[in-house]
Amino acid sequence: MNLHFEKEFKILLSKEQFITLLKQFPQAVFKKQVNTYYDTADMYIRQHIGAMRIREFDNRFIFTLKQRCADKEGVNEHECFVSENTPAVFESEQVQTLMKSFKITQPIIEIASLTTYRAAVPLDYAELCLDYNEYNGICDYELEYEYLQEHDGLTVFNKILSLVNLKYESNCMSKIQRAMINRENG
Repeated sequence: MNLHFEKEFKILLSKEQFITLLKQFPQAVFKKQVNTYYDTADMYIRQHIGAMRIREFDNRFIFTLKQRCADKEGVNEHECFVSENTPAVFESEQVQTLMKSFKITQPIIEIASLTTYRAAVPLDYAELCLDYNEYNGICDYELEYEYLQEHDGLTVFNKILSLVNLKYESNCMSKIQRAMINRENG
């Protein structure tokens, strides 16, 4: 199981803002990824840890358990490649060991699914991701700035956002939060 710290800024965009920014990065190529989110019936993971998903992309599957960090901005991501996106993944030794370490003992169920068409653009110290997301009959547009190494990313991100007359104030809701709210309200 790999562990890394994820720090990112993210903001929702209008379709017009998304298209304008996309034109600034002609090298961007979209790739499809399907995120399937899992939890226990009583939402133990969501309430006590963070989020759990399996992401499918390029005919590969990666399991991720995101753990909120109380003392710093960002999340710890526990990840490993798995062979499929089925409940059998949660029975594998590697995943079982991780789940037990977080006291996840109840059966796991699928709680949401979201498809992202992502155009990732490498920058000097970060990766910029232009995401078009579909879930529960809804589509939205998101811009993520994910740190690859520590730097003044806020200044860089705001410079990019200035191209569409926006300024970063706080992260928008995560993909799983948006999918869950719209699913619960749908």
